Amino acid sequence: METKKRSKADKWIWLTLALFGLIVASLAVPTFSKVNEKGGQSKAMSNCKQIITTLKLYSADCNGNYPEYDLPNARTSNDVFRLLFKAGVADSETIFGCPLSGDGNYDGNIGDAPDYPEALKAGENHWAMTKGLTDSTSGKIPVVFESPADATWPPKWNADAAGTTKKGCAWKNGKVVIGFNDGSVEALPLESTKGDHVGLRPRADGTPIFPDPPPGQKYDVLDVAR
Repeated sequence: METKKRSKADKWIWLTLALFGLIVASLAVPTFSKVNEKGGQSKAMSNCKQIITTLKLYSADCNGNYPEYDLPNARTSNDVFRLLFKAGVADSETIFGCPLSGDGNYDGNIGDAPDYPEALKAGENHWAMTKGLTDSTSGKIPVVFESPADATWPPKWNADAAGTTKKGCAWKNGKVVIGFNDGSVEALPLESTKGDHVGLRPRADGTPIFPDPPPGQKYDVLDVAR
């Protein structure tokens, strides 16, 4: 009789411990998700900054011009970034990826010099860029940023697809990584967490992140190759 009571008591103890474990696990999942996204966003910001650094290195030998100056008929940012390999300031596709999306599934094959034709094929680049800038353009202008859903100026992103691998998706926290011409990089919030074509929220003083170009100038967005 005593053995049966003990067996029943042990059973309840194990059930209680199992239930407690499930509760702890369910609480830990959202925390892990937040930590995982924060790490991914930090990696994306680091990649963006490295791309801007390579653009600056290129411009130092080209009278302050970025590579799209030497490729005026470029259709995508992939075309422009490929010139960074030809110039010897980039030697790996790694920095052009991003943990957020499927872009950046690079195969490590950049092809042979001098043209490196295999570098940054469609699907191997996550980052769009602004066409028409130079190293001397205002540092407050975005130069490299996550591929948008709408590649017009100012670009817009898909808030409804946050955290997915869809084109133009934002991060789950409703932010997008933007790199500026002064070399700084920020994760900035969208105006809304709803909508498939959402612009960035202006700064606290009302200044837009993607401002109108000066009179007589034009800013275009070179999107990624698909």
